[in-house]
Order: sequence, then C-alpha cells, then structure tokens
Amino acid sequence: MFKKVHVFRIKPDQELFSEIKNYCQLNKITSGIILGIIGSLKHATLSYIAELPAKYEEFNYAGPLELVCAQGSITTVENVPALHIHIQISQENGCHGGHLVSATVFSTAEVVIGELDYQLQRRYNDYTGLNELTS
Repeated sequence: MFKKVHVFRIKPDQELFSEIKNYCQLNKITSGIILGIIGSLKHATLSYIAELPAKYEEFNYAGPLELVCAQGSITTVENVPALHIHIQISQENGCHGGHLVSATVFSTAEVVIGELDYQLQRRYNDYTGLNELTS
C-alpha cells in the first residue's frame, strides 16, 4: 500500500500549503495520503462549500492558532499534482475546520504523508463542480 512514509517539518513563517506542495514536487510524490499535520499557525484561511455546483466561501482566522489535525490526499488532475487538505484549528474561543486555502506557520508544522504505490486520480464532475476522486 505505502511505498514510503514521509515525515517532515515546516518552519516558522513558511506557508503551509505551498511548502507541502513543494515537498511533494521535490520528492516526486504524485499519489498519497496526508496522514496528519499538527503544529501552530499565525493565521489561516479556510473555505467551506456553500452550494453545488461548487461555490466556496472563505473565512480568515487570526492566530496564534493550534493546528489540531489535518488530513487529505495527493492526486493528479489531468497529470498535474493536486493537494486536497482539510484542517482543524483551535484557539481560546473554540475550533474551526474546513478546506485549507492558506496558512502561515507560527512555531512548527509536522507533516506525515503516506506515499502510495498506485496512482490516485481526480476528474471533473459536472454535478458537484469539483475534481472528484476516481480511484
């Protein structure tokens, strides 16, 4: 199932989503499961699907924030690598979760990816307006 498990750290002031994408590109990961992400964030932008076909609303959260957990997938859409990450963040007034749009690391972010030994794919779905997992 897993070809390799990758564990790496994203440092303060780095952008979470883009650093994970960069890591995947450098290590030629095109198919995998994001098993977990924990750490802390300066701020985060999350999105929520509001209606179909896909229409998203974005919300910004100011930190410091605890990155309680995150998971997702690494696939390809028309042979281009694509990340899909859902995240839960917390602060004094509660927890928030959604689709990760962007986030800046505060102290650290620890990322664990299980690289798969087969290729996951996504394909556009007219009904949802999303690139849906096909395998």
